[in-house]
Amino acid sequence: MKLYFKITFILVILCAQAPLDLVIDTNERDVQINPGIAGTRVVLFGATPTGKRDIIIEIVGPPKNQTMQEKRRFFGLWLGRGKSYYKNVPSYYNILSSKPFLEIASQESLNKLGLGINNLPLGRANIKHSTIKQIKFDARLRSEMHDSGQFLEKEGNIILRSGPGKVGLFRTEFLLPPNSLQGKYFVRYFLFQNGEAISYAESSIDLKQAGFARLIWLFANKFPLLYGIIAIILSGLLGWIVSILFTRLKLI
Repeated sequence: MKLYFKITFILVILCAQAPLDLVIDTNERDVQINPGIAGTRVVLFGATPTGKRDIIIEIVGPPKNQTMQEKRRFFGLWLGRGKSYYKNVPSYYNILSSKPFLEIASQESLNKLGLGINNLPLGRANIKHSTIKQIKFDARLRSEMHDSGQFLEKEGNIILRSGPGKVGLFRTEFLLPPNSLQGKYFVRYFLFQNGEAISYAESSIDLKQAGFARLIWLFANKFPLLYGIIAIILSGLLGWIVSILFTRLKLI
């Protein structure tokens, strides 16, 4: 409720100045990951003109490389032989809406806007040792990302409410899995009326580790060679200490 009061206060001022189009929580926010949690909850909110309007929100995570394997039967054994290498595939994708997608716009309109898992561009894959076309690798990649909770489509979970004057408020939330990649998550807001997109806005979220875990992550990314050397030394030192303890306590 505090979010609604905050938006309402701002919109009372805006309504007195100019007609409202699409207002969102535009401040880039830092979302911190705390170790040991089941996921990170993110809340999105904003305002639109009242009337027969609907919203679709798209969240796209930082890119990462992906590899898909083709399993073939070879002398009675299933082996991974052919491979498909993808560069800069979104590590997370989520699309939210105020109604079922096809009640907001036609499939053709959604395709033109690139909205939906099937419309998410995956880029040209580098296929090796396989005669399978990329379209089949693409379908399998989308399916696996969906099954792992990285690609999501959720219809009807954006809450719309009336606000002051001719202003409507919207709110929704989503959960980032605990294995979500750190970095920029771009949030795109599409406002629809009578099946057509009439307004667009964008914001971003910076997902990062919290506390000591963040320091380790920054060190590992800025000094990977030194981090690797230290990790090897520490693991060897730990093994040596454990072996001494087991010997002195006569556990081995």
